[in-house]
Amino acid sequence: MTYALPIRVTTPAPHRRKLSDELADCIRQHIIDNKLRINDRLPKEKELIEQLGASRATVREALKSLEVQGLIYNTTGPSGGARVADVSVDHAISLLRNFFYFNPIDARQLYQVRLQIEPELAASVVGRLDAGHFEALEANVRLQEQTPVSAETWRTHREAEVMFHDILAAACPNPLLALTARFINQVIRTTIDLTEPSTACDGSDSFTRGNISCHRRILKALRQGDAKKVRPLMTKHLIEAEPYVHSMVPRVEVMPPPAFSLERYSGALQSEGRRRGPVSSPGAGKTAKRAPLRRSPRP
Repeated sequence: MTYALPIRVTTPAPHRRKLSDELADCIRQHIIDNKLRINDRLPKEKELIEQLGASRATVREALKSLEVQGLIYNTTGPSGGARVADVSVDHAISLLRNFFYFNPIDARQLYQVRLQIEPELAASVVGRLDAGHFEALEANVRLQEQTPVSAETWRTHREAEVMFHDILAAACPNPLLALTARFINQVIRTTIDLTEPSTACDGSDSFTRGNISCHRRILKALRQGDAKKVRPLMTKHLIEAEPYVHSMVPRVEVMPPPAFSLERYSGALQSEGRRRGPVSSPGAGKTAKRAPLRRSPRP
């Protein structure tokens, strides 16, 4: 017996990629094949043009694409040129923000993922927290315990709650867990920044005191090195927090508010006549002999 598929599956029509995108892939592969490290220098622009057999404009476009992705940065001066960059968590999060700007999520969806991530992350840091981590966690909980609960301190408590989870993420040995948690924390922090405290104070007193109590119990279990206790404590904490967060902001805000408008920025440039100064070089990287770049023939 055969069954019809419930939906029609279509394959998108193939499209010809830009040459600069293909060159960017080649340069990225060059970094991987030669095991380049942060601040290591890429071949000079002239060498790239010769090795890749492309025009200067196309090579520059490929380098700019990699720079926007955070994989390289450019320096000036005698030892300047393109170098391998340290891809920061903040840069990775900014790229994720762009995706979710066009695919909005609500608080329930956020907590659906958070319930899968945070308990495992908390359990994974057991035995990995050092004195500095415990000092930071203790100071974080004590700050909330000593801060009165009111409309004036609403934002202080919310920011402290997110920071508690950021401290744990910083100690997580699994970079995928840590990045996901840090992204969620940034989304929550952005939502806090865009929320008017006067509209979110209903129920915040019990919510705040409940969070303080949960964080204190989680911290105690972390000190005891008890992963089996930490995991359910974190799960309970998130389950109790979700209803208030959803009632406060059904839709979470992914994109941070702009520091100022495009019009204001343009006006500032015109009035002050500011110009971008030279970028200082961080120093020379490795100079070991590397394999030349090769570009595959286009189909």
